[in-house]
Amino acid sequence: MSKLRLDSWKTIAEYLERSQRTVQRWHGMHALPVHHFGGRRGSVFAYAEEIDLWLLKLAEDAPPAIADGDERLETRRQSSYDLTARAAELWETHSEESLHTIAGLYRKAIDQYPSNVSALSGLAKTMISAVLEGAMSSTVAYPCAMEALRRAAQVDSQDVGATCGAAWMYLLYERKWRHARTAFVKVLSKQPQSAFALAGLSLLAIGEGDLYMSSFYAWEAWRQKTLVSSLGALVCWTQYLAGDMGQALELVCQVRASGGGGVMLGTIEALALARCSPSGAQLQRVEAIAANYCQSQTLQGVLGYVYAANKQSALAWEILQRLEKAGAKQKHCAYGLAILLGGLNRKQEAARWLEAEYGERSLWSLGFRTDPMLVALCGEPRYEAILRNLTNNAVSGMQTASPVMAMARAIG
Repeated sequence: MSKLRLDSWKTIAEYLERSQRTVQRWHGMHALPVHHFGGRRGSVFAYAEEIDLWLLKLAEDAPPAIADGDERLETRRQSSYDLTARAAELWETHSEESLHTIAGLYRKAIDQYPSNVSALSGLAKTMISAVLEGAMSSTVAYPCAMEALRRAAQVDSQDVGATCGAAWMYLLYERKWRHARTAFVKVLSKQPQSAFALAGLSLLAIGEGDLYMSSFYAWEAWRQKTLVSSLGALVCWTQYLAGDMGQALELVCQVRASGGGGVMLGTIEALALARCSPSGAQLQRVEAIAANYCQSQTLQGVLGYVYAANKQSALAWEILQRLEKAGAKQKHCAYGLAILLGGLNRKQEAARWLEAEYGERSLWSLGFRTDPMLVALCGEPRYEAILRNLTNNAVSGMQTASPVMAMARAIG
């Protein structure tokens, strides 16, 4: 009688009712009888009869060792999945304050089971959100996200979460907008209600200067996750960029009424107030926001701008000196510095700091094309160079615009 031959790791794993990784480990550590065509790197095969004999011998010689090892592995894997589920639950209503906790849970899940793709892609999106919401520097968060996504792709290149994370990296870090659009559309074809992908398309449209579509996607994202403050803030930002300060401020009030908050929402409120006619009440409100988020250099820059607009130059210059001193050490105050310098009519210096902000791949840099606070810098060579770069990215991205419009119609 001919022997039953198993012609791949997958077939061998199915015969043993174990994963391919476990079967390969048994082959390497416990001499599971697997043969190779053409040397160690060739394709593999095994005979079911030989495997059955190996199992019998193993059961006689040392059954506890493998059984205990598998049990420990399964315990760690289950712990990893439990941690991932807790992190995913927190993500549904995440805020700036909870991002650190969420990232910690994902890291623990990865430590327990390094091949947990959901934990790897979850950590990546948490790092991305931490940059967008001002909780982390892009120089630290983006490389961490890239490494997590690289490892996730090695385990499962088709994972939707990893694909969405890669789309964000194309958008923000690599500035490959055509690739970003294709990946976001792929995610939405599988998960039409993915708020993270919809928010990514909203920011992509902002970079391209299409404020109508950016508003559409932002609203859709917020409808999916109304308890996530940053998505509400994104809706407000699209109105600010469109120049409708009244609507932007009204929406800020609506987001706050639903319990939302955070530095991103505060910054957008301050920006909208700064574009309104200067008044004492307006100044007091911006002062209050800046005091609530005193760690935000961007908000300090907006406050300095409002001081300058209210003829309080001494206070504006005092903030400028503090920000310039901080800017010599860290670049994440560049946008605030540019706004303040623009308010003081120091346009060349403002454009120089915008270059630094653009280089940091910040959220605010995506809006440079339509930001009302930057209108006065039109004509400055450095600012115009940034706009040309944004235009080049937009033209590249528009090459695959039609599938996104089809997706928009499907969602609508």
